[in-house]
Parts: sequence; C-alpha cells; structure tokens
Amino acid sequence: MSLIIDYPWYFILLCIALGVVYALVLYWIGTRRRTDPPFSSRLTWLLTALRTLSVAAIAFLLLAPLVRHVTNRKEKPVVIVAEDNSKSLDYSPDSAYYHTEFQQAVNRLADKLSADFDVVRYRYGSDVLAADEKQDSLFTASTTDMGAMMSLVIERYFHRNVGAVIVTGDGIFNRGANPLNAVSEATFPVYTVAMGDTTVRRDAAIANVRCNRIAYMGNNFPMEVTVNASQMKGERSTLSVACDGRKVFSKEISFDDSRFSTTESLMLDAAEAGVHNYEIVIAPLPDEQTTRNNRRVVAVEVIDGHQKVAILYAAPHPDVGALRRSVEQNQNYEVETFLAKDFKGNVKDYDLLILHQLPCKLSEANIDIATLLKEGTPALFVVGSQTDLARLNALHTGMEVFSRIDRVNEVSAAFNNDFTYFTLSDDARRQLEKFPPLVSPFGDYKLSGTAQKLFVSKIGGVNSGMPLVAVAQQGEHRYSFIAGEGLWRWRLADWQENQSYAHFDEFLDKLVVFTALRVNKERFHVEAKPVYGESEAVEIGAQLYNDNYEMVNTPEVSIEIKRIAGDDGAPDKGSRYVFNRVPTGYALNLGILGHGSYRYTASTHFNGKDYRVSGSFLVEQSNLEALRLVADHSLLATLAEATGGAMVPAREVDRLEQLLKQRDDMKTVIYSETRYSDMLNIPWLFVLLVVLLGTEWIVRKYNGEV
Repeated sequence: MSLIIDYPWYFILLCIALGVVYALVLYWIGTRRRTDPPFSSRLTWLLTALRTLSVAAIAFLLLAPLVRHVTNRKEKPVVIVAEDNSKSLDYSPDSAYYHTEFQQAVNRLADKLSADFDVVRYRYGSDVLAADEKQDSLFTASTTDMGAMMSLVIERYFHRNVGAVIVTGDGIFNRGANPLNAVSEATFPVYTVAMGDTTVRRDAAIANVRCNRIAYMGNNFPMEVTVNASQMKGERSTLSVACDGRKVFSKEISFDDSRFSTTESLMLDAAEAGVHNYEIVIAPLPDEQTTRNNRRVVAVEVIDGHQKVAILYAAPHPDVGALRRSVEQNQNYEVETFLAKDFKGNVKDYDLLILHQLPCKLSEANIDIATLLKEGTPALFVVGSQTDLARLNALHTGMEVFSRIDRVNEVSAAFNNDFTYFTLSDDARRQLEKFPPLVSPFGDYKLSGTAQKLFVSKIGGVNSGMPLVAVAQQGEHRYSFIAGEGLWRWRLADWQENQSYAHFDEFLDKLVVFTALRVNKERFHVEAKPVYGESEAVEIGAQLYNDNYEMVNTPEVSIEIKRIAGDDGAPDKGSRYVFNRVPTGYALNLGILGHGSYRYTASTHFNGKDYRVSGSFLVEQSNLEALRLVADHSLLATLAEATGGAMVPAREVDRLEQLLKQRDDMKTVIYSETRYSDMLNIPWLFVLLVVLLGTEWIVRKYNGEV
C-alpha cells in the first residue's frame, strides 16, 4: 500500500507547518497574555500536539490523496479431464475394463495431479456435464458431440491458466462439428487416451433411414434404407420393414464385398391416420460383433388431410381453370367447380369455398353468399371488376373496399415483410413480384384488426400500401382475399419463366392451407409433439379458455402419463405431474424419457366444469452409437499432435502424470492487481480524527475552556 498525491512532496510539510502554526497561535501566543494560564505546561503541550495532528491531517486530506493497493494472486495450472460417456464404449470388447479398472486409474490420476494442478473433470456425450452434476451410470449417452466439448472448454477457460486438457474416448463422434475444427483455436495441449477397439469385425448394420416424418393418408411416401456390412463377403441376409408389427417389405441382400454398402428405395402406403412405428431389420448372422445395430425404429405421422374445395364463379373465366389446376396439385384436396347460379350443393360438405368475383354485380349470377358463410366454411375471395363491393363489405369478413367510381387499376405485387401467418420461399416471393399485373378494383381498401397483408399493390412501380393479397381471422372463421383478377397470367408467366408452375402453386397452396385450417375452439387442449427423439426433452403445453375465449391459467392442470409399451420393459403404472403456469398458458418439461409409446390424460376443473384431454406420443429410439463401433484412434492422435500433446493407450493412462509434470510451460502464474481508492474512504482515518478532536475537547471541557 502506498500514497499518491498530485502535488509536490513539500506540500506535506506545508500541511504539518499549518498544523504547528495553528496550535502555537491557539495555545501559546493566545494564552501568554493571560495572568492565570488555563492549562499546565504538560497539558499545553498535549493539546498542542492534538491540534497539530488534527489540523495537519485535515489539510492533507484536502490534497485528495489516493491509496494504491497491490495484491498478488497465484493460480496453479488448470488440468481439464474430459471423459467419454457414450454408449459405444459399452459395446466395446473391453467394456468391463472401462467400467472398473480404467475408472479407478483415471481417479488415481486426478488425485495425483491435484497436488500440483487444479483438476476439473467433465463427462461428454449428448451434452457436456461437470463431474459433480447429476448423471446416469457410465457410458449411457446416446450420441457423442466432441466438438461441443472442445468448444465449451475453449470458451469457458479462455482467460484461465489452462495447462492441459485430457480427453478420454474412442474418437467416434456422431453429432456436432468435427473436434479438429474447434481445437484450432486452442492455446493449450490436448492429451488423448485411446479407448475402444480399432479391429474391423463381422457386423451388419442399418446405417441410415431417410423418410418423411409426416405423410398424408391415402398417399404413398418414400423411404430409403442404407445397409452396411463388414467382413461378410459371400454372406446373405434379409432386409425387412414392418409397420406396427405388420411386415410391409422384405428383400434378400447379398454381401458381395468385405466392406459392403447399399441403399434400398421403397414406397410405403399411408393407409391409416395416426403415428405408426416402422421397424427396419437386417437379419442377424452368426458371429456378428453386435446385433444392436441390426434394427432401427422410425415413426411416421399419417395425417388425414383430405379436404373438399368448391370453386364458385360468377361467369366463365380463365382464372377458374388456373385455380383448379393449382389446388389439385396437392393430392389432399378434392376440387369441384360450379357456376354460382347453378350451385345446389350443401356448403357443409366442403372445407373451403373459393369465390371468384362473388358477390357479383350481375343479378343473374348472384348467389346468397351471406347464407353460405353462416355455416362457418372458410372462404377465399378473388375480387375483380365484376365484384359487388357494397355487398362484399356487408359480409364483414375482414376486408372492405370503398369506391365512388367504377374503375380498375393494373397492379403488380410487392411482398410485405411484416406478414407472420405463414412463410413463402424467397424464390416464390421474387417470382410473384415479377409476374404480370392483375386487374384490381379502384378504391380505398381497409382491413380489420386481425387481418394481415401478404402482398401489397404496386401501381406503375409505386408501392401503394393497399392490400393485394390478405388474410383475416374473424373469431372461429378464416378468410383470405386476392384483390385482382388475372391469376391465369401469373400461372402462365411462371411456366414461361421457369418451365414449371411451382412458384404459383406454392403461393396458392400456402394460401389455401391457411384458409382451410379450422380454428381450434376447444376450451381446453394440450399440445404435445407426436414424436420425440430419444435424447430430446419431452415438453408439453396446455391452454385453457373462459367463456369469452380468453386464455386463463388460474386453475391447476395435471397430467397422467403412462408408458404403453417399450423394448426394454413392460407397460408402467403411470405418473402424475402438475403443469407450470406460464404467460402462454401451461408448460411441462418431463426431461428425457425412455423410448416407447406413451399415453397421457390431462385434466382440470374450471367454473364448475371438469375438462379432460387424452392423447399419445412416441419417444423414438435412435441408437447412433451402435452404428459405428470401430474406434477412430487416428482422430485422437491428430487432435493431440495438432496441439502439442500426446496420445496414450487406455491401459497406460498413468503415464500422463509424468508427461504433464515434464512440461516446462505448466507453471503457476502470479497475477498482480492494483487498486486505487480515495483516502477519505478509509474508515480508520475518520475514527482517528474523531479521537484527536474528541480528546482535545474533553481536556478543554474538563479545565473549563469550552
């Protein structure tokens, strides 16, 4: 600790001189005129000293001196031990050794290194966890992300005195980035401990399964299955696919190479709605290294998305054919077209109405649109030169057009970036903005509060801000609007420009899907994904609404979850949980569950009524660790060499103690920290001044001089 002032050193002498002069004037010069001195000679000297010290101290503090504090902190080198916790090590021939003797050796190494270094331990697999965090038993992680482990160490210990990182593992990673990319930023050596078996053994595996996780009922969907085999030349096996236990595909495969790989493409039938388990199996052969990778299970959700669409038009128009052909590109829509005056059907039989220039100015083409909409069927309005705008406004469907003159404009499209109801691809947006103009009624367009503009009108290249394509949700009903006729030109322009109708079809399909989707008006409903990954946390949400369909979360909502079936055990008796209240309703995080099928029942009581919702979900098994069992020691060696470390076999892990202690760069670092503080902030200095002045006052008071 030292003092710093911004004035020359002799100012300190001036402060002392000021105190001396002040005390002499007060106690010697002032009292010599009195015939009877108030104090004895000894007291006078005492008071003089007290006043000198207090005045000098106060004068010195007025110079605003600073106090400099220098502290030294020692930091020993940090040694980080990152241990592989993935299932692939449990499949190794040496798994028993890794569970027992190897763990004991690593613990001994950590204890010995702790004498000279700060040792921090982690386990990595699907996640990176500190050794003191709650973990399952050894080698249980379903995936390995070495890149995330290296990135975490680099980021978390960027400003620390890291001496070395010890990484144990087999070099196999199946998730995240390549660890060699992450380690390029490391400033410390990496020592690797080679585990696992590098021997290529007899093994056949389902290496990959690719398919759409959502299919529509009544359609076929593709599936690709990749089969790998090693050391099985000349053998044969059978690849089979079963849906919910029913075999749907089977084929014999001949392994014609010692390193064999093939991909089978098949088409499967989505015959029944729901979540279906597809089990893909390559029949095991004798002496395989493991049969855990001979089987994969994937889940496919089949949706009953078949809907009926009615196109009603006021008069024949090329738009009608363009609309029909585009909507029919989606096999889930059955489209029928009707001249409005001839429509005699029941509107309840349709999931969507496309109304081309209806209501219409032509009396002979009119139909009671208001009566049709009362049934609650969603509607897409195509507004054109023959639309009766006054009757359209009277429907209160979310868009109104006010015009005093019967005139039209040619308008082109400009995408509205603030639109949020659904998304269009960038290509589709750009193409639609290039398409020929539509014929749109002239007027002042107004949208309701819930409506959004997908495209706005450009007139002569100037953005008018008026809606060209818009959507609205009026309570339980959805409506959309295309404020212009001539859509057939858009579809034709798409073909001329791109030799396909893909961009126009994408635009209309997104618009139709959004409009035809019925709004869920159930008072209580639960949101759960139909399929969760094996290493994915199962999160479930719930919403509860009052009579005005306003969201509430005051009552308690509970849920009972029961495992129906799984590969590793019988059905369980179920567990009960209580949802957490959140601003968006209710939420529950169940964490990671074992793979299998689950059924849930959520319940609550609100305003004297009981509500119950049931459903199911699947936790899908994805045993990536069993797909690749040959250890990659070359990656571990490269990792060590690139950072100046070394690789040692698992059975020689004790050698690391000597290797680390031989390094000259692993030294204790001394950090010096300098702090400056105002001397006025020192508490004991204030106490000293009080003592000096207080003692002087007491002596003077005792002698009657106060």
